Amino acid sequence: FVGVVVLLAAPIDAALATAGLQLNGLVASAHPAHQFMVWWLIDALGMLLIAPALLAWVGESLAEPEPGLSQRALIDAPAFFLTLLVVATSLMVSLFGHQTYAYALAFLYFPIVAWTALRMSERATALSLVVTTIPLLVARAHQVGQAHDDYFRALEASVLVFSAVIVALMLQAIATDRRFALARVAQQARQDMSTGLLNDRGLIAEIGERLALPTRPDYGLIGIHLSNFDTLNDLCGPIQALQLEQNASTMLMQQPGAKAAARLSAGRFALMIEAQSVAEVRAVARELYSQLNGQLFKTEHGSVRLQLCVGGLLVDRHALINSEDCLMSLSDAMAIAASVRDPQLFVEPLSQTMIDARRAHQGKIEHIREAIREKRFELHAQPIIDPEAPAGMLSYEVLIRLLDRDGGLIRPPEFLSLAVQAQMTPTMDRGVIREIFSWLAARPEALARTWKCSINLSGLTMSDGTIAGFIREQRALYAIPPEKIVFEITESEAIRNPAAASRLVDGLKAEGFGIALDDFGTGLATFEYLKRFPLDYLKIDGSFIRNLVSNPIDEEIVLSTVRVARRLNIRTVAEHVHNQDTLDRLADIGVDHIQGDWIGKAAPLDQLFAAPALRATRSTA
Repeated sequence: FVGVVVLLAAPIDAALATAGLQLNGLVASAHPAHQFMVWWLIDALGMLLIAPALLAWVGESLAEPEPGLSQRALIDAPAFFLTLLVVATSLMVSLFGHQTYAYALAFLYFPIVAWTALRMSERATALSLVVTTIPLLVARAHQVGQAHDDYFRALEASVLVFSAVIVALMLQAIATDRRFALARVAQQARQDMSTGLLNDRGLIAEIGERLALPTRPDYGLIGIHLSNFDTLNDLCGPIQALQLEQNASTMLMQQPGAKAAARLSAGRFALMIEAQSVAEVRAVARELYSQLNGQLFKTEHGSVRLQLCVGGLLVDRHALINSEDCLMSLSDAMAIAASVRDPQLFVEPLSQTMIDARRAHQGKIEHIREAIREKRFELHAQPIIDPEAPAGMLSYEVLIRLLDRDGGLIRPPEFLSLAVQAQMTPTMDRGVIREIFSWLAARPEALARTWKCSINLSGLTMSDGTIAGFIREQRALYAIPPEKIVFEITESEAIRNPAAASRLVDGLKAEGFGIALDDFGTGLATFEYLKRFPLDYLKIDGSFIRNLVSNPIDEEIVLSTVRVARRLNIRTVAEHVHNQDTLDRLADIGVDHIQGDWIGKAAPLDQLFAAPALRATRSTA
């Protein structure tokens, strides 16, 4: 617009006007170039000032509101009064005969219009430019007339205002584009681009805003999980999977009382509705379940029926709850729905008791996280009978005991599952490795008596690509012989990155460390781990050992495990041996590595090395 006005429209109009004046003999005393310059400035300035103002005024309802700005302001009042102050000061200075300083003060108009352009909307900027240039031009014309200045001094004010208007319009365009860009970024941060619904952050913000209302109604929250969405995506392709999600999104927003809907992740949605009772929430949840569950998708590779689980909550208007509590409780409801038989649907009221219980649980998790982060733990060890150990040498498993703020011990059943939920097990495992290596290095006699020292690695730690480098670094730092260390892989916790875990085990084996599979038989990978990892020890889970003597099924499981281990040349270790009868039966079966309270309870490391080495003995009865 500025380019067209300044370089095209105004010059053409000025040329025509100058030609007309010359042909009619008007203003014959003025040079044609002066006439062209004056007319060009007047025309350009008029179009730059009046056209945007008229368009802004007349087309206000057609313009897209600028984000983050009030649309009520007609002009920038502070800028107007500042301009009047500049004009008044300039006039006073000229009265004292200082014309040069009076002219110089007019240049303060530049920062004023720049300030306006950056702060105000397009409409307010256009109108403000009109009302601020008028007093400036009037005052400048008065000063020129009083001082009888020449032609070029008379043009100075027009050139100044012309330049200021161009600067203001350009700054205003840049500021407007920036505001719209920031608004789009903010929208994208809260919106899922594939469906147009809110994303998880947007839903948290939306729920938070609604819960903060002073007179809020009861709300229902419904979570939908397309259980086999990944299978459908693989079988039917991403385009059909996206269409399914978009159809589900449309269906969510068409539900009665819908206030907000969100796509939390692939195949997972949430819907917020106004509801007065659990029955209303359940009715909407059941309707969604009936419309989506069981849909048949056919492709050339086969067919798949959509499987759905729906969880719901009624959030009471009096409940003291935040958006995070709502989503966590909704996740719990969906987990319950996934665990029940068809229909996989579960709706419950969200009571203050449930909220308090969840917060207490979260407080425990934070307490565990704090203890691990602050390295408040002690190392204990439980002896293992190892027939391969030379006389006087010990095999043992290192066990961690957390300390509370008062220094009291926190037992493993109280913190292990919470540490997994807090995803702090990698930090905890690193702390144990560092502590046991430094403890052995500081006690050469204990290191000399150690035959095998077993250290647990959690599933998360196994998936950590940096743990191998950490172990090598700590072993080199404390000069620990690798053949004395056995790392136990837990089979009761899923390994998220099997490829990284395989590389870790192969690397540890190559450096001379031993590898044991802990909790064998508890079922997340079982025999797959026997094929995947080069194991030295197989630790049979205590759930099969406790009732070994009285339960023939447990005995058969142990027998089959021992047979497989022998074929693979892997030593077997029995955990949780609590009596002599179990010990004798294990000896008959052929398990000669024994661990349990009957052999020795877990104790601080100093106490373990103060006791003599153990040997398994059969009863004489």
